[in-house]
Amino acid sequence: MLELLVYVFTQLLTFEPHIMLRGYSFSPESLSNWLHLWLTAAIALVSYLSAGMLNNSLSIYGDRCKFSTPNQPFWRGGGNFIGNSGLLSLGLVMAGNFQILDTEIVWYPVGGIFVITILAILGLLATNLIFFWLWWFQIPMLGFIRRQNLTSSLDNSAANNSPNSGNPNPLTIKVNAKINNWSAEDTISLTQFSIDKAADAIFWIGIEGEIIYVNESASRLLGYSPSELLLLTIHDINPDFPRDSWHLHWQILRRCGSLKIEARYRTKHNRLIPVEMMINHLNFKGQEYQCVFIRDISDRKQVERMLRERQGEFRTLVSNIPGAVYRSNLDIDRTMTFMSPGVESITGYSANDLILNRTISFASLIHPDDQQTVIDAIQKSVEKRHPYILEYRLRRANGSERWVYDKGQGIFDDDQQVLCLAGAIFDITKQKQASEALRINEERLQLALTGTNQGLWDWNLGTDEVYFSPQCRQMLGYDMKHINNHPRSWLKLVHPEDRHQVIYCLKQHWQNHTHFCEVEHRMFTNNGGWKWVLNHGQVVSRDEQGKPLRMTGTVRDISDRKQAEDALRQSEARERARALQLELTLKQLRQAQAQLIQNEKLSSLGQMVAGIAHEINNPVTFIYGNISYAGQYVQDLLALIELYQRYYPQPVAEIRDRIEEVELGFIVDDLPRILDSMEVGANRIRQIVLSLRNFARLDESEMKPVNIHDGIESTLLILQHRLKGRLPTLEKHEFPEIKVIRNYGYLPKVECYAGQLNQVFLSILSNAIDAILEVEKLENGLVDFDPTIQISTELINSDWVSIKISDNGLGMEEDVRKRLFEPFFTTKPVGHGTGLGLAMSYQIVAKHGGNLTCKSVLTKGSEFAIEIPRRPSVLSKTGRYYLPSEQYSKMENERDSLQS
Repeated sequence: MLELLVYVFTQLLTFEPHIMLRGYSFSPESLSNWLHLWLTAAIALVSYLSAGMLNNSLSIYGDRCKFSTPNQPFWRGGGNFIGNSGLLSLGLVMAGNFQILDTEIVWYPVGGIFVITILAILGLLATNLIFFWLWWFQIPMLGFIRRQNLTSSLDNSAANNSPNSGNPNPLTIKVNAKINNWSAEDTISLTQFSIDKAADAIFWIGIEGEIIYVNESASRLLGYSPSELLLLTIHDINPDFPRDSWHLHWQILRRCGSLKIEARYRTKHNRLIPVEMMINHLNFKGQEYQCVFIRDISDRKQVERMLRERQGEFRTLVSNIPGAVYRSNLDIDRTMTFMSPGVESITGYSANDLILNRTISFASLIHPDDQQTVIDAIQKSVEKRHPYILEYRLRRANGSERWVYDKGQGIFDDDQQVLCLAGAIFDITKQKQASEALRINEERLQLALTGTNQGLWDWNLGTDEVYFSPQCRQMLGYDMKHINNHPRSWLKLVHPEDRHQVIYCLKQHWQNHTHFCEVEHRMFTNNGGWKWVLNHGQVVSRDEQGKPLRMTGTVRDISDRKQAEDALRQSEARERARALQLELTLKQLRQAQAQLIQNEKLSSLGQMVAGIAHEINNPVTFIYGNISYAGQYVQDLLALIELYQRYYPQPVAEIRDRIEEVELGFIVDDLPRILDSMEVGANRIRQIVLSLRNFARLDESEMKPVNIHDGIESTLLILQHRLKGRLPTLEKHEFPEIKVIRNYGYLPKVECYAGQLNQVFLSILSNAIDAILEVEKLENGLVDFDPTIQISTELINSDWVSIKISDNGLGMEEDVRKRLFEPFFTTKPVGHGTGLGLAMSYQIVAKHGGNLTCKSVLTKGSEFAIEIPRRPSVLSKTGRYYLPSEQYSKMENERDSLQS
């Protein structure tokens, strides 16, 4: 059609009419040809427009009714063919008619124009009739057929889709429109795939409770494989459906058709999970089934449980509040929509009596003198979006009045409109009564202060203003203009040395650590001197958080008393100094006495040990020196006997009897061993003698470098008999051997008095053994008890060494530990200790410039630590000792202060 239109317009543009003058008239032939082309073009244009309108109409209706083929829509195939073909035929017919008219009609062009117009009208009418026939009859019929197919597809899709698929209707229509062109097998496969992959678990249950079908979600939910679930029944996985009530459940569901309930399902791991079930009762081919859609609601149940717990916590919190929590409307009656039970103790009305009750509204309970104040304050706070804090009176049910503290605020929506008022009310009647009583007491106190000539001050901590009575100013010689009502002006008059004490006393009282604040300090007077005053104050008002709001007190002049106390204090100081001097002298005498006794004991012990060692050493040396010769002689005699036996194997009978009598073979084997044992014993005796000499050290009267470990080993050798265990007797039980654990570190030689230092080791180790033996006195003391003494040595730094001796004995109390190094102090029975061992040990260690400390825990044991310089002579030349122990430094400082 478009090509025809282009052809006609081309001919029209290229046509050149031959206008022939027949006098003054036009040629009819030229006019006929020219009109012929223009009419042909007009008919072709109308035909093309009509075909376009038809195509558009078919396209719109085709989109709505969806009657098309997959590859070629109806409106692009059939619509174009019908419209273009019909109109093109009509245009060709019209063009032929023009030619006929041009050649045969004599009265052309006037009559021809009339005929052509009639034919054009008839052609347009025919075109519209064709369009009307297609629109009214053919298209609705095709649309009805497609709508029937569409409805069937939608019904099948709705039956196969999940209940929670949530797919929008347009998408569902498009999907079903595509499925409509599939085969029945494809549709069934898609339906089965959708059920298998559904997000909810799906079960098909038979009339006996057997499981006929499960999808993948059901397997994931319960932890079974599909084959395992098909072998089970509904009673195996749902404890809420037992076998004995299953038929009753089936009848109920048959009657209802569908049912939505909550139940519990048991997983493969025997865990019960809450589920939501949508059960549908279906009949198919004469058989009854139940189609069950199951959804796990564990998360929802947990949220519900948490919500119940929060609600319970909220109810408990509200019920325990010492007041009432409310929510009310913003109206003249303050209509309560919620009120906690605590309101009954305040008003005498229960919460239910005040909720949504306009007869007994909350506003009616407010005292008439306070109603307008409350209304104005709430309205003002709502307008400014601020909380309100009010104090007013309420009338109780019995007619009495109560003061309440009301704190709340308005609750607004997104449009900033007031929804309600929420707040809390507390009974402050007692506080109000206390405030009134305090006012009366203040008046009485003012009268009393006037009579006793004491100053009064009143401090408002909220505004930081202080009121000073005229007596306070007169006491210091100031008038009103010299002291203003600010704490700093008063604090500047306090003596600089007393300000810290005054501030500390105030803070302690503000924090409720003291019942009142009482402090004596000096104040600067107007005449330039200092005056002692007694400042006594107390907080009389605090807020809800305990923060002080108001504090009052008195000031009294105590200068005369202070002067008397200073005189008495100086007298006491002189007497105390004398007593301390006498105590120090007595202590020095005791130490000298103890040192003399201990030196005498050490001297006697050293002489005795040295004498014993000397007397034993001579015979032992003789024996030890001749054992080697005796051994050689014995070997020679034994070799001679062996030689005789080799060459005279058959001795006479008398010799043979003598050999058997003395057991010559045993003598030959045992005699060398006897000589070896004698040598070992003699060597042991020599070591003991050497240890005794090392312990006594009588030949060393000055400091010499010695090996600390040798001194410790010598001391352990002397105490060896006490370290051995005890066999059981009739009177005592068996006692295990005391183990000695040596943790020796590297120690260079230490300059010291070896004999004195060994005495320290002996005293500490003896006390450790005594403490371990005390464990036997405890009930069940020896059960699983392993007596142990541990000795550790280490080099602290290049100049100091440490020796620690610990035991797991009975230990001692803290009071005993503090007095451990005092002379003549002992916890042992009379006759078992003098109390000088540890005292002298402390003095010996101090003499070396070291430190001796003790740590002990009752029933756990004790530890003695010795810290001495490696070269005391070098350190003493510098005039200072750097002791690593702070405790010893503290003790030295105390002793120096006592001496001073």
